Order: sequence, then C-alpha cells, then structure tokens
Amino acid sequence: MKFRLNTISAFQIYQLVRYSTLVLVGIVLAKSMLTQEAIGEYETFLFLAGAVSFFWLNGLLKALLPLSADGKESRSALFTSFVLISLFGLLSGVFLYLIHPLFSNHLLNGREVPELHLLVIYLVFGVPANMVEYVYLIRKKNRQIVVYAIVSFFVQFLLIVVPVIAGYSVVWALRGLVVSGLLRYIWLWGMFVYYSEISFSYSFFKAHIRLGTPLVAASFLSGSAQFVDGFIVTSRFDESTFAVFRYGARELPLATLLANALNSAMLPVFAVREKLTENLQRLKGSISRLMHFLFPLTAILLLVSHPVFPIVFNPAFKESATIFNIYLLLVISRLLMPQTILNGLRHTNEILIASVLELLLNVLLSLLFVQIWGIAGIAFATFIAYLFEKIYLIMVVRRKLNIRLADYHPVMNYTYYSLGVIAFFIFAEIIY
Repeated sequence: MKFRLNTISAFQIYQLVRYSTLVLVGIVLAKSMLTQEAIGEYETFLFLAGAVSFFWLNGLLKALLPLSADGKESRSALFTSFVLISLFGLLSGVFLYLIHPLFSNHLLNGREVPELHLLVIYLVFGVPANMVEYVYLIRKKNRQIVVYAIVSFFVQFLLIVVPVIAGYSVVWALRGLVVSGLLRYIWLWGMFVYYSEISFSYSFFKAHIRLGTPLVAASFLSGSAQFVDGFIVTSRFDESTFAVFRYGARELPLATLLANALNSAMLPVFAVREKLTENLQRLKGSISRLMHFLFPLTAILLLVSHPVFPIVFNPAFKESATIFNIYLLLVISRLLMPQTILNGLRHTNEILIASVLELLLNVLLSLLFVQIWGIAGIAFATFIAYLFEKIYLIMVVRRKLNIRLADYHPVMNYTYYSLGVIAFFIFAEIIY
C-alpha cells in the first residue's frame, strides 16, 4: 500500500523528528563527561523556557488554525499572528528577566536561573520561530514540513552535542540551542518574504486575540500541571533528582506527538461545520489507526524500560524508568480527543473550565502523593488529572453538542487496550 503524505502525516513526522532529536540529545548528554548536575542545568533551562511560554504559544497557534481555515485575509493573517506571537515572546523575556530572583529563591531551591541572558534571547526569538511548521501546515506544504523537520533538527542536534563531545561545558550546549532557534527565526522571515505576506491586519489581530484568549488560558491551566510538577521537584530536591525526573517524565513520544499532530491537523477540518458527520468519522478512523499501533508499543516499552534506561542513558538514571512507565499510561488519556471537536467548533470556554479542574486536581494530588511515593507520586497525580479532564470534556460534547463518544471514538477496542496496558504496568513494576 503506497504511503500518501498529507497534512496529518506530515505534521506527525515533524513532531516525531522533533522528539527524536530531544531524546538523542538526552542520550548524548548522559553518555558524555557532563555531570548529572550539569545535565540538570540544561534540563532546567528548557524547563524554564517552556514554563513561561508554552501556554501562550500553544493557545495562539491553536487559535490560528481554525481562523486561517475560512480563507479571510489570508495574505495578512500569518504575519499578523507572527506579530502577536513575537509580542508575547518579548513580554515573556522581559518578565523572566525581571522576576528571575523569585524563581531562584522560591522555585529552584536557591539555585540561579541557568544562563539568564541566553534564556531571554531564546524566548524572544527561538520560541516565536515555532510558527514555521504551522505556516507550512496552513499552506498545506506537506513535503516542506518534512524537509524542514529533518534539516532544522539535524542542525540543532549538531549545535548542541558537538561542543559537549568536544569536551566543552554545558553552557556551549545551551548556546547551540539558542543559535538553532535564531536560525529558525531567520527561516521564518524568509518564508514571509517568499510568500509575500508582510502585511498587518488589525481586524485579524483582534479576532486572533478574541479566539485565542480562552485557549491561552486553557493551555496555561491544562499545561501548567507538568510545570507545577516540575517546580514541586525543583523546590524539594536537587538538580540531580530533577534530571532523573525530567528524563523519565516524557510520556510515550509517539503517543504525544502523533495525537497532538492529529489534533492540530483536524482543527481546520472541524471549522467546516457542514461536514461534521464526515469529520467525526475521519477522527474516529484516525484514532483507531493510532490506537492499534500505540497501545501495543506502550505494552512493550513498559516491559523493557527498567533494564533499558541504565543502558541507554547511564545507571544514575535507573529511577527514571518508573517515572517513564507512569507517564506511558498517559496514552490512555491522549487517545481521547473530545477537545478536538470543541476547539474546532470554537467552544473554547468549556475547554477552559476543564483545564481549571484538571490543574486543581493535579496540584492537590501531587502535593499529597509526593509525601507517599516521592517523585513517582507526582507522575501518578498527572495521570489521574489528565484522564479526569478528558472524561469531563466527553460529557460536555455529549451534553452541549449531542455527539456520543462512539460517534468519534472506537470505544470497545479502546477499553480493552486500556485495561491491558494497566495490567502490563502493574506486572512490570512488580517484577522490577
């Protein structure tokens, strides 16, 4: 059967290449002469960059996708969104620079923010550069998405690991990361020049803010859980323990990347309300295909993670395997996608409410479970909170839109797979 590259598969390949690069960088750093504390510094840099930018970047990009689907002001929409996202990047950099003592004193257990000036540069230029793949996605440049992923992340990988392999300190790895962000930023400007889209629309700017505001808030509340988890670790443990937590707290890469890519690619589709029934079936079929691949892969990883982690990274990261196994269970919630329907049909307030509930539950359970199971308890809290959010949104879709779960989800097979994965998790943790 001939593989056909479409917007969904192209975006999934992009996300897969991105995450593969992240994992490979982690392996090289763990195998290098860097200490566990130095690796923790690198992870803290990435963690802080994500903590102050993930919510507005995700929210604004999610709002851009359905807005761009109607074709209005197409020449000015992308550049206008870039201006808005760049403004948020600048504000984030200034914000972090002004309050970094607060992070050091209260959230990093007295440690300094690593390479503050590099971090500010990365926020101002590197984070807005994440818009590149979305420009390609909106323009349906599927082949270009794949080429861009391979080229950009290969360059990023080299810029980060070559200095470390050569014996330089972790600071040079961070400099390489920032340079790769600057190169993406230049690439984005080249795209605007190529597509002749350097024009600003105030009306689109307002529309983007109006639709994006609840999504930014929802992303902050929903995504904050993982960063709250991280700050609980950094405030209670040292950088070595934080490195152990971060190396384990990565979910199943393919589950996160492929599910998120499917969600992003389906948002413009659901904006066309006349094809709702057809799109529900398309979403159901896509979830089914992912499910038959991701659940068996999860089961295999549950069985091999404990012996493999010390080999792939180093023995100091042995405890990361348990954290990783708990995060593998998130595949159960990732393959529930009621938020795709709500977001595509612009019912964003309901997503916001669900995110508030999820964050509250996650924080409460994290503070409770960390007393019982340590950093593993924080991971358990995340699993429970994420699953609760999806169940809540499923109920919202049923009540507000009269769409049953079975209309867009393969319920029976999903149930069997979920129970099987939980059984494999229990077995793996018992034998190891």
